[in-house]
Amino acid sequence: MTAAVGAVAPAALEDDFDLARDADRVLDRLDLRVVADPGPTVADAEILITGLTTQTAPGAEFAAAMPRLRWVHSLTAGVEDLVSEDLLRRGVVVTNGAGAYATAIAEYAFAAMVMLARSLPQLVIAHAEGGWVEEHPLGSELAGKRVGIVGYGGIGRAVAGLCCAAGMSVWGLRRRPAAGDTAPAERVLAPEDLPRLLAECEFIVLAASLNPSSRGLLGPAELEAIRPGAYLVNLSRGALLDEAALASALRSGHLAGAVIDVAVAEPLPASSELWRVPNLLITPHMSGGSRESRDRAFDLLLANLGHYLTGHPEEMANVVDLQRELG
Repeated sequence: MTAAVGAVAPAALEDDFDLARDADRVLDRLDLRVVADPGPTVADAEILITGLTTQTAPGAEFAAAMPRLRWVHSLTAGVEDLVSEDLLRRGVVVTNGAGAYATAIAEYAFAAMVMLARSLPQLVIAHAEGGWVEEHPLGSELAGKRVGIVGYGGIGRAVAGLCCAAGMSVWGLRRRPAAGDTAPAERVLAPEDLPRLLAECEFIVLAASLNPSSRGLLGPAELEAIRPGAYLVNLSRGALLDEAALASALRSGHLAGAVIDVAVAEPLPASSELWRVPNLLITPHMSGGSRESRDRAFDLLLANLGHYLTGHPEEMANVVDLQRELG
């Protein structure tokens, strides 16, 4: 009998996923060790499964403690903690859950824009206090407005599809030139066109991955360049956005409102000034979380495991280009 392949997960898979979906019992072919912290028990394993909501140690710490590591799969789309010269030098394959969460995140972004445009958060607060608000802000429609999506990849395109269906004009922005069809966006801009996008869009949606070129992408100067009275939605990573500058722009009224699903420090400390900033709604990094997205992410893991275990790693989906991400 062939020995089971050693694999490590920093938390139990069943914390996030329905293991009954593993109809082919792919997981049974692994020597899967659930280990909260990296130590000697992970040294001989060749697979790392990370990106679980209940894990306490980052995937990078496990990878560093696994000299025989050959493949890392992140169950989330974000892999910024795994992008390193070390893994590139060691030839470790990294795959992720990109695409599995796009629908859920796009629906969240669209809902956030509706809430901002119609001042719904204020009415929710009034409801909680038992208040009937006769003279509330009139608000506006999304139809006819322009949204700028910073990060026009899979999630950005999903957001664009919903916005176009609602009669909005869509501008996208990509780190690298788009190959082929860029629909449904009206136009797709290059990074150097960011000031134009910020100045000419009523809504800004941050959907870019976190990498050296996007860290701190929107600082004080960029937030000042945003069209007065515009709205901002960040559903990517907190480090894309200068939080002090965001607070200042909201307090001054230059930015009419914002919804952020991410923060630099998560969970966001109770001491953070963001909790006391007007016209800001904060959610706990949950935009991609839905029953359907979790099922898609788990199915993707199982499919990639099947390819790996049958000796066809070249067929695995969502292989991350570490060289490009490091650049």
